[in-house]
Amino acid sequence: INESSAVLDDDTITDIIKTCNVIKNEKLAAAKRKVKGQAQKSKKKDKAAEKKAKDMAIELYGDNDQFDDYDEYGAEYEDAFF
Repeated sequence: INESSAVLDDDTITDIIKTCNVIKNEKLAAAKRKVKGQAQKSKKKDKAAEKKAKDMAIELYGDNDQFDDYDEYGAEYEDAFF
């Protein structure tokens, strides 16, 4: 297009710009649709994988909530000692 700019008149250049803008807008719209669909699918997979990992951790190491009391007791001991 740069090489042929001397040959093209203003109307032709305007038409080319309009056509390029239409193509650009169509591509952006298609990309938004694609991203929206993928985002919804990935959220479902992430939630399922997170639940599976949490269940596996509870199975292997037990529930972490029972150690909160020990953590508080240790923190109180450190505060009193130091």
